Amino acid sequence: MRAVRLHGKHDLRVDSVPEPASVGADEVRVKPLWAGVCGSDLHEYETGGYFIPRQNMPQILGHEFSASVLEIGSNVSNVAVGQRVSVVPHVYCGACAYCRGGRKALCRNIAFTGLSWPWGGLAEQAVVPAYQAIPVPDGVSDEQAAILEPLASAEYAVRRAGVGLGSRVLVTGAGPIGQLAILVAQASGADAIFVSEPNATRRAQAEALGITRAFDPRAEDVAAVVIDACDGVGVDSSIECSGIEPGLAVCCTATRAGGTVSQVAIHVGPRTVAADVWTLKDLNIHGSWSWDAADLPRLLRLIAAGKLPVEKIVTKRISIEDIAAGLASLGDPGGDQIKVLARAWD
Repeated sequence: MRAVRLHGKHDLRVDSVPEPASVGADEVRVKPLWAGVCGSDLHEYETGGYFIPRQNMPQILGHEFSASVLEIGSNVSNVAVGQRVSVVPHVYCGACAYCRGGRKALCRNIAFTGLSWPWGGLAEQAVVPAYQAIPVPDGVSDEQAAILEPLASAEYAVRRAGVGLGSRVLVTGAGPIGQLAILVAQASGADAIFVSEPNATRRAQAEALGITRAFDPRAEDVAAVVIDACDGVGVDSSIECSGIEPGLAVCCTATRAGGTVSQVAIHVGPRTVAADVWTLKDLNIHGSWSWDAADLPRLLRLIAAGKLPVEKIVTKRISIEDIAAGLASLGDPGGDQIKVLARAWD
């Protein structure tokens, strides 16, 4: 069968690989339908192995995808052959202190389908643990189902930020997670949503979602304008989705005293922070890693109900053979793409 495998830095190939030989008792074999091209994939492509252990190369990519179930293991009861599913990537050990304590996303031995697991969604078939396969309800398209994993990450970050009815919110970075955070904040009842994003296309896309205002941080003092627009005190919550130091800094400055900053973007390398601002403003600073698996069916129901129109963030659909070009378009700082979906092989 065919699979997209990363062999090293900037070395991405469509390879012929053997089909999965067997399905374990607690596993399912699936046929991927649509796969999201993610910033994490870009990190792997640019670095030759950020999350991917070097000994795992070549690695089949694809960690957010929809699929159809082809075969189930003898112990599997949550899905049936022929059922549509959304596949999420976390592989838990189930034995460490975090898993036993119900915090599986913090598993000491965590692995990820499409990053540090033998199979991924950019292939004709994949074998995954059955708990990764979340049944897709009627009313959710295969494309929407492929966006469940990044949606869950954004929803967890917004929830960590305490966004609710009447909240005023700042989102820094209007990439896929930032755009999804906007949708979740709207669905949570936010009264005003401000966005800081230097890319003009992404600003325009954010504005099209119906936010209050988008800023170019190179041209305006975002924190000053946001504070002034919020009674001189600032927003209640900020969600940092840019992954750059200025994004985190403006969140801390623009958030009111006693407010909350939710840090969801991966910051690569050291950062300088003004910790005195955190203290003097009595800020709540939350790291936001992953999501709670129990929330995934709820999010799919909200998509089906039209309350989380995740398809609005999709800007390009490509064939799997064009995956390298898709990654390049995401990596272009001046590019016009937000969420790229790859159509699996028929």
